[in-house]
Amino acid sequence: MKRLVITLVLAGILLIALAAPAGASTPVWQPRTVATFSAGDYGSFAEGMAANSHGRLFVSLTTWGFYDETTAESNIGEVWKVAPDGAKKLVATMDLSPNGMLTGVAVDRLDRVYVAFYEFADPQSIGSGVFRVGPGGAMTKVVSLPAGTFPNGLAFHRGRAYITDSATGAVWRARIKGGVAAPAAPWCQDALLAPGDPTADPTMSGLGANGIAFRGERLFVSVSDYGRIVRVRVRVGGSPGAPRVICQRAKLKKADGIAFDARGRLWIATDSGTTGASPSGGLYRLSRTWKLRTMADDPGWLNYSTMPVFGTTAATATRLYLENGAYYGFQDGTAPSIVRVRVGVPGLPLR
Repeated sequence: MKRLVITLVLAGILLIALAAPAGASTPVWQPRTVATFSAGDYGSFAEGMAANSHGRLFVSLTTWGFYDETTAESNIGEVWKVAPDGAKKLVATMDLSPNGMLTGVAVDRLDRVYVAFYEFADPQSIGSGVFRVGPGGAMTKVVSLPAGTFPNGLAFHRGRAYITDSATGAVWRARIKGGVAAPAAPWCQDALLAPGDPTADPTMSGLGANGIAFRGERLFVSVSDYGRIVRVRVRVGGSPGAPRVICQRAKLKKADGIAFDARGRLWIATDSGTTGASPSGGLYRLSRTWKLRTMADDPGWLNYSTMPVFGTTAATATRLYLENGAYYGFQDGTAPSIVRVRVGVPGLPLR
């Protein structure tokens, strides 16, 4: 009965949202800070976030160790569970030393939590891939990716994990069963997903495929260096269709996490805005006809925004949670956080 009531409430919210006219002006938000994390002694960075079916948010946090000119002494990864009211609980920790960071977070149909890991040490000691968060905080590796890859965004679709690779311009796919899956080749690799070259163009940062989200049998990927949203169809049988650019704008450079609402519009978080303000961050919305609308541009409450996540309960369905990564916290002393805004429409169900 409880599930039926929640379903009916969500359906009512959706009907109201579908009937509401779409304004053209930039909305005036009244954001609420839901949770704040420690900045650590040398800065910390929140990169991934996902919600389970009970409305709990799971956040990946990397606390940086001491840096000399070239290396880190130690990096520590943490996975936090955050309730809609902001109550926090540390559910897992992982030693990422000497050079590693936790990235994308996803939740499967059974509400199990997964987090991607990028190791930028050479040689590698742990190996880049995906870990499952188990009972008691156990971190079990379930996907292993080759050295030289940069697993970043993470999503589940029809029982398989899809992982964006920001270094090689690819999307990897793996079915998670017993043991460690080790795909031999990317599911999709294309020049449209590739990073730019910072040595040839200083406006590039070397980040390609980043955020990932599904709408039906279409996979959408944000490509940070080019401000590009790319669509890839999942064909019958599972093979990828030809990648297609559906939007490319200068203001979407440094695009990070993405999420669909129930009207099929894509919400895009960017690590920086366009005004040069500090702290910096942007939020954009792409319509089903690929028209881009600015929702927030350096509003003061975004700080290297990395991931938008919709609430998953009747009470939080029309709330959008935004993760502030605070990547430059080691310089400005800011800390990662989660802020929440009312957007008037629920998110597209992920499971």
